[in-house]
Amino acid sequence: MIVVLRFALVGFAIWVAVFNRWCMTDPDDRRKLRRGGWLFLLLVGGGVAAAGIWPETLDGSSWVAFSILVLLEGWRLAQQAIGFTTARSNLVPVSGCQEGLFATKALQVRTWQFPDAPQELDGLTIAFLSDLHCNGLPSCSWYDKIWETVRAIGPDLLLLGGDFLDRREDLPLLERCLRGLGPLAPPLGSFAVLGNHDESAPMEVRRLLRESGTVLLEDHWVSLRRADGRSFLLHGTSAPFAGSKDPLRGVPPGGAHISLVHTPDVAPALAGRGSRYILSGHLHGGQIALPLFGAVIVPSRHSRRWSYGGFRIGDSHLVVTSGVGSVGLPIRVLVRPEIVVVRFHS
Repeated sequence: MIVVLRFALVGFAIWVAVFNRWCMTDPDDRRKLRRGGWLFLLLVGGGVAAAGIWPETLDGSSWVAFSILVLLEGWRLAQQAIGFTTARSNLVPVSGCQEGLFATKALQVRTWQFPDAPQELDGLTIAFLSDLHCNGLPSCSWYDKIWETVRAIGPDLLLLGGDFLDRREDLPLLERCLRGLGPLAPPLGSFAVLGNHDESAPMEVRRLLRESGTVLLEDHWVSLRRADGRSFLLHGTSAPFAGSKDPLRGVPPGGAHISLVHTPDVAPALAGRGSRYILSGHLHGGQIALPLFGAVIVPSRHSRRWSYGGFRIGDSHLVVTSGVGSVGLPIRVLVRPEIVVVRFHS
């Protein structure tokens, strides 16, 4: 029985990696699920069946495979923990938005402190939200609470990372949920990129964002001038979604101080071009996580490598938020929605 369990766990871990890399990025949901089902039968079912038929023969192999799995998972969790500590991350739950295991509305504020930042960014405070998925669950009043929390933070700059709705039918809900966005009016403005779900109604989402006073950064960069005269470069791309194919299109020469993107899959290219700080969403932290194992379903070519947290890519910093809303099942398990605050110090 132990041999069967080991092979089941190893097969499941391999299935998660393969499914995320090669199936979850497929825009065809039916094909995605069909391929995932066959892979599960092959990797998990096949391994369990073999272990059940030849338990003594495969006992040694199961130990080796399970030990490798434990080492790889330990390394991944260690890297994630290092990212949280080296960038000086801390979180605070939002009053009145606390839940237990099912964390769909357990809103938190996670703050990232980046020391040794360029002088242009010293003292800057950014509020970053992604993946609102305004689909009615949670209610629009919950999003009002989010905007109230952002107002209390008082950021210099507000960035929005895409996936504002699920389907075209959600446009009235999105319009209602964005009601509290316009009055925020941070000193340096509000900027956004689109995500894959926004492709269902891109023109309408763009219109609603513009009406709220938000500037769309689609393969584009701007120079923002602070009150004391210092300037920094902000870049944005929706690649590979919403009609944007090349993440390097529109990057300023030498890279940007800050790049706003929807998916962390484009982060290596931007880091290679010189973008210093990259803010991303899209992955929801997995939305549903398992104890110790963490995120399971993560739509990324890198699988769970950058599912949630802070990471270094060369000389660049990548921050991946768990997002605000939920998609598919309207539920989060062990993955809290969050508002990200980024503070820079030289």
